[in-house]
Amino acid sequence: MLSPTTVSGSQGNPFRIHGTVREPFFTDRHQEVDAFVRILREPTAKMLVYGHRRMGKTSTLENAVDRVNADGGHAFLADISTATTLADMANRILAGATKAIGQRWTTLATDLLARLSAGFKLTTDPATGLPTPSLDISVRDASQERQQASLAEVLDSLDALAGARGVTLGLVLDEFQEISKLGGEEAEWHLRGVMQHHQHLSYIVAGSKPSVLKAMVDKGRAFYEMLDPYAFGPIDRGHMTAWIDERMRSVSLVPAGAGEFCVTYAGARSRDIVRLARKCVDRAAPGSTIGAAEVVAAYREIIDEDDDTIRSWWNDLKGPRANLVRAIAAETHGLTTQAARKQFTLPASSNVAHALTALIEDGRVIRTRHGSGYTFDNPFVRGWVVVHALPDLGMRLEPTYIASPSDEYETHPVRSTSPP
Repeated sequence: MLSPTTVSGSQGNPFRIHGTVREPFFTDRHQEVDAFVRILREPTAKMLVYGHRRMGKTSTLENAVDRVNADGGHAFLADISTATTLADMANRILAGATKAIGQRWTTLATDLLARLSAGFKLTTDPATGLPTPSLDISVRDASQERQQASLAEVLDSLDALAGARGVTLGLVLDEFQEISKLGGEEAEWHLRGVMQHHQHLSYIVAGSKPSVLKAMVDKGRAFYEMLDPYAFGPIDRGHMTAWIDERMRSVSLVPAGAGEFCVTYAGARSRDIVRLARKCVDRAAPGSTIGAAEVVAAYREIIDEDDDTIRSWWNDLKGPRANLVRAIAAETHGLTTQAARKQFTLPASSNVAHALTALIEDGRVIRTRHGSGYTFDNPFVRGWVVVHALPDLGMRLEPTYIASPSDEYETHPVRSTSPP
């Protein structure tokens, strides 16, 4: 039950979901961090890290960058998720380099500017106070060839500066699949040509859309046999459940299977699991026992918090597609069968298949880990549909109902290094 004095208000919540997660809020990714550190320290090394969203991939990469820099090496991360042009991508790389190593390489900004052509300028980053090179805004409207050349200039200049200092500079490009939107295959081939000539840069390119990344490394595509693939999978279930229980005990709560319930109800994604655990703590009075009922109540509260966003998405669904979403919440397999089409008022099988593809492209639905069915990308969207949309069909289930529990946890091979 809620209390005027909750655990999170008196002692601080032992779970964190915002920003970069570091110790003691960061757990179990030591193997991944070690692998990424090795790549970032090795000149000319190139790795592709792929996995679904909310697995903790970015925090793990940032922890690897932190370790390289703390040990006297040189690395940085550039998040290109918001970039809409190749010029934006170039600016993200310049900003990431300046923020991470600009205080140690005190002449980094001016050295870069001296190597770059017209169209670049120095501005001051208000967060760090460091001078930061960036492209003039007019370049965003320039031709693709001009923008590709500017991006190449940035990377070539960083390689040259690292060489002049006799060091390896590790670069993480996060949400790398966005390059396919920024410039298509032409930009991918151009970037490959630029990257393969660098002798003092190492690259980790990472993304959260495995299907797009798979296409980019297929035979005949730009990055075929150039990037070493690394599948970023879920944290071991047993470790995650024990860690949640341990963290709850650290703030004087009594877990009664809390970790196991959080993992079962929230699925494979680390952020979802931790969000549910965090909500349990937010609701708890000091000394409370956290069991199944408390986890279900926390789960329902998250659904209520997300109601506006999920309802807005639901209201944009057309009738047949809304019926298909209901069907996925109730049964993840056999959606094109005659029985399922009758029960959920679904259209012809070919139309169901087309609608499933659209929902996957929208990011709300994914294939189950065995590829034989479908489930929700977000467990709280699934819960919302169970609570608010299935009753329309006379189906009243617990908000934590899972149609195929065996398919919920591992949506990727754990720590696989096989191609995507």
